[in-house]
Amino acid sequence: MPQIRKALLVAALFLALAILSRSLANAATLTTPVWLGSGVTFAALLVSSRWWWPAILAGAAGASLVWAWAAHGLGLGGGLAFAGLEVVCMASGAWIARLGGHDPDSRAGAMLLIAGALFAAALGGLLAMPMWQWLRPGANLLEEGRAWTFSTAIGLLLLAPVATAFRGFRIRRSGGMPMPQFLAGGLAFLAFLLATALVFADNIEQRYGHVAATLAYLPMPFLLASAALWGARGGALAMLLGSLLIIGRSAHGGGPFAVAEGFPGEAVVEAQAFVAIWTGVMIMVRALARDRWLALDQARDWRLRYERTMRALRVASVEYDAVTGQAVWGEGVQLGTGIGSLEEWLERIDPAERGLAQAVWSDVAQGIAPESEQSYTLRLDDGRRLRVREHLAGIRGADGKVEQVVAMLRAEAIDD
Repeated sequence: MPQIRKALLVAALFLALAILSRSLANAATLTTPVWLGSGVTFAALLVSSRWWWPAILAGAAGASLVWAWAAHGLGLGGGLAFAGLEVVCMASGAWIARLGGHDPDSRAGAMLLIAGALFAAALGGLLAMPMWQWLRPGANLLEEGRAWTFSTAIGLLLLAPVATAFRGFRIRRSGGMPMPQFLAGGLAFLAFLLATALVFADNIEQRYGHVAATLAYLPMPFLLASAALWGARGGALAMLLGSLLIIGRSAHGGGPFAVAEGFPGEAVVEAQAFVAIWTGVMIMVRALARDRWLALDQARDWRLRYERTMRALRVASVEYDAVTGQAVWGEGVQLGTGIGSLEEWLERIDPAERGLAQAVWSDVAQGIAPESEQSYTLRLDDGRRLRVREHLAGIRGADGKVEQVVAMLRAEAIDD
């Protein structure tokens, strides 16, 4: 039963987005500029375990069969060829995208996602040419293959980031994005819509003159800003909606790409390439940002572990600049409260042991001794005395000279 529900869900989404894609079709060329139906199949395979693949492919095949009959007027044989092409291409592309088990939001996973999407689209365009030659001998095969490849590639690249961003999504009553950040992203997206309405309007050459053909990039900074502010989920949705708007307006004769066409539909091809480049950039930027966030999280986790370990062992750490003696205290037992330099620390050591402690530190700072251990009595500001056991080690720079002296200290109170 779960497999049947999954297949029906994929089929329903496929057909719904196929209808949306057809609504963007160019009235003159009757070509669909972006094909989101295959994007549903590819995205579902990308985020689902292999156990669900048969159900997903079955749902996609059934929906493709229905679409082949309803939209293209194909019979059973042609419909089966159409559905088989969908299954083979999307399964192949998803297999490439999931090579090595990489997370699609990682750098390696993002590169594989783009490679898998482009391979699936190119394979589909290649196989579509002999299929249409068989079904429609009078069709322009190169044009059919190009339209299939470009529209499918855009659909895959737009829907895959949405699917990966919303994996495991649960609505929460609290937490999430701060309201100021959400509003800032909303304002940026509204600015994008306004800029797109102005730039991708009809007859822009009459409005803006000879600069009309150069205005395509004007809305994009606002879209990128909204995507950055809204994060992975909001950014993926913003990119999807914004790209559909740009491609749809271009397909219906609006915008800079339609200013001068060398052949019917050239504006759509240019808009597709424009969106594909920006979508690929957004996918890679998101992957790089995710790697940075993961690195920060790991660094924070290690710092917490280090702090807990140092406190549990009652050990303190400090780093001295080998030249100035400036001290930077680490996590752990705070023995050095108010002590910012080696000189201040030495003043608290018992006078009888101070000279030896300074000599040991100097040997390590000058590189005479790579490391050393010593013990001495320390007097705190509140009058208490501690017996400190200290381990010193020098950290050398690229020139071989000691740049820092690291000290690990363990202290025990002395009963008077």
